[in-house]
Amino acid sequence: MAVAVGPRPLPRVLLSSDLGANAVREAHRAGLTPVRRGAFVEPLDGASERAEAEHLAAAAVAAVGRRLTNGAVFTHESAALLHGLWLLHAPDLVHVTQQSRPRRQAAGLRRHTGAVQADVLTEVNGLRASNVERTLVDCAKSMHPRDALVVADSGMRLLLQPHRRRRDDVEQRAEELRLRLRAMVESGARHGRRQARAVIAHADPFSESPYESVIRWVAVSRGLPGPVLQARFRIRGNTYYVDLCWLFELTVDGRPFRLLLLVEYDGERKYGADGAAGAAATAHAAAQRVIAEKRREDDLRSMPDTVMVRFDRRDAYRDEQTFRRLCERLPAAYATGLRPVPELLGCAAPRARRRPAGAG
Repeated sequence: MAVAVGPRPLPRVLLSSDLGANAVREAHRAGLTPVRRGAFVEPLDGASERAEAEHLAAAAVAAVGRRLTNGAVFTHESAALLHGLWLLHAPDLVHVTQQSRPRRQAAGLRRHTGAVQADVLTEVNGLRASNVERTLVDCAKSMHPRDALVVADSGMRLLLQPHRRRRDDVEQRAEELRLRLRAMVESGARHGRRQARAVIAHADPFSESPYESVIRWVAVSRGLPGPVLQARFRIRGNTYYVDLCWLFELTVDGRPFRLLLLVEYDGERKYGADGAAGAAATAHAAAQRVIAEKRREDDLRSMPDTVMVRFDRRDAYRDEQTFRRLCERLPAAYATGLRPVPELLGCAAPRARRRPAGAG
């Protein structure tokens, strides 16, 4: 089940001026949660820790938006949050970009100095923000490449609205988008360019969830080639799509080797029921999904030289263990020859300086 991408309404934020002279006391009495100095929001009832963190991060952006002056624009993770892009972690800071250099940084607010041109400026929920393309470039340069790839995948998904059955059209538009993004990378600040190029090169609109993107990042950052996403298979009259697919056709010790590696990410809702009425209906729907998934996996495994590996959210935080599972059926000589990609691991070495002519 694909995770939705797109803007969501911002929480209603109350400022001290809305609450009166005894704002802190009134906020505490009303059960409000502080999100910034002098800004409060109602907590989410029964929400998960992740949902609550995203709620508070969105409220912090809304609070800054009510006080923002000097033509500042929301950018980086804050713009990603406004656009409803995938974020592995709720941002701790609110990011804005402004032309004038700030005298000081306020707590919880990161002010970047620079210009956001009119052609990459938009409005989301009444707030001025960098558009999706500029946001992808800013995040690709500044975030950890794993997190940046998650943002980039979701941004491409939002912009291109991919459909599995119209793959050729989507792939052509995706490459055109990558060209525009690369041009923005080269025309902007130099810092982070090498990482941004790598992130954009591997971004893919066919990713259907943030943790699916993380599993792919584990693979390609450690040297595996990029997989095909949502690969289509027709077996016994049924059509199946697989999250990640690699076809390895190698020669090992003079002998041919072939492996079709299929990878599935099992999201938390994969076997749940959507809106089923009552516990019995929920249990029945879940059981039917398990049966259907078992039949699907049996069909896929019936193809020659095929291995299927399944991952869940816990595996997204076990990088080395996940990579070993991806490689365990590959020839050892091939797997040990893989070379990590520093720009995707977040440890790209700085470009060597040229030595002056005649230097000894």
